[in-house]
Amino acid sequence: MIRKNRKKRARRKRILIFLLVFLMLAAILILIGITGFKLKKVQVSGNELYSDQQIKDSVLNDEYSWNTLYVVFKYRLFQMRKIPFIDEMEIEMVSPGTIHIKVYEKAMIGYIAVNNQNVYFDKDGFVVEISKRQIEHVPKVDGIECKEVIVYEKLNLDDENVLSFLLTFSHQLMKYDLVPETIVFHENSITAEFGKMKAEIGDSGYLVEKVMRLDAVMPQLKGKKGTLHLENWTPLTTDIIFEPD
Repeated sequence: MIRKNRKKRARRKRILIFLLVFLMLAAILILIGITGFKLKKVQVSGNELYSDQQIKDSVLNDEYSWNTLYVVFKYRLFQMRKIPFIDEMEIEMVSPGTIHIKVYEKAMIGYIAVNNQNVYFDKDGFVVEISKRQIEHVPKVDGIECKEVIVYEKLNLDDENVLSFLLTFSHQLMKYDLVPETIVFHENSITAEFGKMKAEIGDSGYLVEKVMRLDAVMPQLKGKKGTLHLENWTPLTTDIIFEPD
């Protein structure tokens, strides 16, 4: 009986020692997590439309964001709030005191003016921001009207063919790094304005080929003022006329 009691006491002692060691290790790990992972430096890359500080403010947005581990695991376990123009952000720990934020911005292909606001839309025609700010290298689109615009919803045009025409044309311009100041719709044709020079594209027929030829002649028209006529181009009628002003 005495031997059994001794065994029980020895077993309890071992369990107690194990618990104490476990608690001490846990306390040490917590202490290391608190003191050893203080966030001191934030690296940001891939951003053009937003400044580094704006990206930092959107990520480090609560009272616990001073801890590197907390920030990294927070955005791995929970969905980040949506930010206009941002498609995705990846956050990784570079060192115990440094994180790196990789920003993937949405490609903006144009904007329309609605009620004194600029309505920016992406390559699929979805509205990503409504604001008064002017973003460089994003062309204004004139000649189309949208009765109602809602962020993250598709542009609501009366004629879906017009939107399809605009998106296809914009995709082709992006392919050749051509950025007009303004894209103008008039009836069923389109015009791209590059400063003092404008290109009459015409309707959607042979659109890919027209933009290809526009790209080929643009270097020759640098600094010139006038109109480049591509509206009548076909595989059988290949003349391209530049009419100076």
